[in-house]
Amino acid sequence: MVGTRWVAINTRLLAGLIAVICIIFAVYRGAGSFLAGICISPEELFAAALENTLNSNSCSFSMRVKLGDAVISDVQGKRVAPDSVHITGTMQDMPVEFIHTGNKTYIKGYWSESWSILEDNKMAVAELFVTEFNPLGNFNFKDVPAIKALKSEEINGKKLKLLELRPIVQNSLMELNYDDFIYRVWIDPQEQVIRKARIEARGKHGKKNKLEISLELWDFNKQFKIKPPTVPH
Repeated sequence: MVGTRWVAINTRLLAGLIAVICIIFAVYRGAGSFLAGICISPEELFAAALENTLNSNSCSFSMRVKLGDAVISDVQGKRVAPDSVHITGTMQDMPVEFIHTGNKTYIKGYWSESWSILEDNKMAVAELFVTEFNPLGNFNFKDVPAIKALKSEEINGKKLKLLELRPIVQNSLMELNYDDFIYRVWIDPQEQVIRKARIEARGKHGKKNKLEISLELWDFNKQFKIKPPTVPH
């Protein structure tokens, strides 16, 4: 009888000991992740977030582009790697919808209320349309010599790290017309992706040419399908 009771006590002690070990391990892991988030340098955080963002298979986005005081485009859409995209919104105060998939671009509202097809064109990769067709193209840099950590901000219930960059952009059209690029980038420190960005650049032809881009990104690596519209022959 004593032996049976001793086995029961040992079993309870062992179960309690395992529970304590599990709690200590969970606390240790949580503390390790917390400390890693605190200790990581702004340069390391941005490098990881930039890589994860650029290498995402898909994302949703919204973007507003201003030139001086005028809103040039205000769009939202979805993008699927490598170059499929569906965009709706306004460009130059005109309602517009774009779908690019394969080697065809479908446009509605810009020239006509019906779908127009451009085949074998380079519109989707042209530098003129890189902002609308590929929002991630705004993060192509030759170098990022200066990164500064600013105060974190809570957006949509998530505390995001805020970094300020002064990069050298890799876009000949932007380099031709703008300089003094300043990026503010909001990064999710857990998923290490860019959630939001605000880009400003001084126009080389006066204050009216000042560039401002506001960008938000979400739904990374979600399963999207971008299909061409039905176009009557």
